[in-house]
Amino acid sequence: MFSPTKKLDVEKDIEEINNELVKLKDNAPYDEEIVNLIDEVIETGGKRIRPLITLLCYEMFSNKKRNNTIFAAACAIEIIHNASLLIDDVFDKDIFRRKKKSFYLKFSTFSAISMSYSLSSLAFGLALKTKLLEIVEELTKATQNLAVSLFLEQKFRNATTKMTKEEALLLIDRKTTTLFEAASVIGVLLDQATQEDREKMKEFGKYFGRAFQLRDDLLSIIATEEEIGKTGVITDIKNRIQSYIILVAMEQAVEEDKKKLEDYYIEKKEFDVEEIRFLIKRSGAVSTVVKLVNEYIERAMSILKSYPESIARNKLIEITRFLSLNL
Repeated sequence: MFSPTKKLDVEKDIEEINNELVKLKDNAPYDEEIVNLIDEVIETGGKRIRPLITLLCYEMFSNKKRNNTIFAAACAIEIIHNASLLIDDVFDKDIFRRKKKSFYLKFSTFSAISMSYSLSSLAFGLALKTKLLEIVEELTKATQNLAVSLFLEQKFRNATTKMTKEEALLLIDRKTTTLFEAASVIGVLLDQATQEDREKMKEFGKYFGRAFQLRDDLLSIIATEEEIGKTGVITDIKNRIQSYIILVAMEQAVEEDKKKLEDYYIEKKEFDVEEIRFLIKRSGAVSTVVKLVNEYIERAMSILKSYPESIARNKLIEITRFLSLNL
């Protein structure tokens, strides 16, 4: 239920990505201490969904074999993602990341921020190796969106007025969707696809990214911390961020529950975290957001199905389908 790549025939693809990341670490232009820290980030793992999407989008449109250029682009996406997670954990005060102690707690906040800078510069060095300005531009836009998302998230956390669902989707697009859009379109750019293809695959990335983040937000409410491998309840409820599911809960809750949710998220009054989680579930927000997640998944798959059948396309469809929730 909790791994979009579970039971999919992508193990070899992910192994290739991991091997390329290790090579990259071994050849990084930094001294040994920093290389060891890079290794720590890489070894933490992850599903590698973003670079996997880049590889598969490339293969959907290309008859060429995977080469150093496509791997450089895919690894750049993954490295930017990991750089952003280092900062996220500092801001969110997360204790665990992928079932391991968060980097900033294991080393220091300074090390996490410094490593984020180092990884970002490494990613742009890889993007330059593709010799395609458009890829550098896509990565730049994604990085800019990630930076803006930090400010937006603080706004949602500190808000003393009720945010809107449109604002919540904007945060999702800046924080999560942006890298999935980049991952999708960069794979297509490497094959000189048509402008229409680029736009369609960017749309695929948008719908995939929204489904991915909303799903993650849902699991933070209904799953245990052990299942999702991070301190989900602490991050998403204790930090009082008005995420999309929270705003839906405020809309749908009965008057008494709505008042408590607004007191907690807007007035900043103290409540037991488990009580807040119970109120969110009781509001019916979970089923409402599950429906929206599945709608985004259908839109993403519809785009993929508009292209001829291929191994790469079918893998992308299966990865997308595994985001589905039946609750």
